[in-house]
Amino acid sequence: MFGLLLGFKRLGQCLARCFKKDEVKALLITTGSVLLLGTIFYHNVEKMAYIDSFYFSFVTLATIGYGDLYPVTVLGKLFTVVYSILGLGLVSLSAGIIAREVIQLRQNDTSEDKEKRTDDK
Repeated sequence: MFGLLLGFKRLGQCLARCFKKDEVKALLITTGSVLLLGTIFYHNVEKMAYIDSFYFSFVTLATIGYGDLYPVTVLGKLFTVVYSILGLGLVSLSAGIIAREVIQLRQNDTSEDKEKRTDDK
């Protein structure tokens, strides 16, 4: 249980570091804009309610794909293909940035531990 709490603490530290970086802020703005674009598109082309459009956009962008909602028009299907590819890119980029920060955080912790051991001698 303690290990799980420590893991969440490290994840929180990592995310806090990530949100201070300009590239992460740009990624969040891009993701929000793409989510808004998808919501508006599905509402206008597929005639979905706004909440359904937002839900479908999020599920598609996050590459979850429950299958409870789906496009029925040719234009909607083509847009969804491109939108899904964009979603894969955004999710991959986000995961890469978080992974890089986790690695840097670990390296910093390791170097601090080495310094403490050196100082103790």
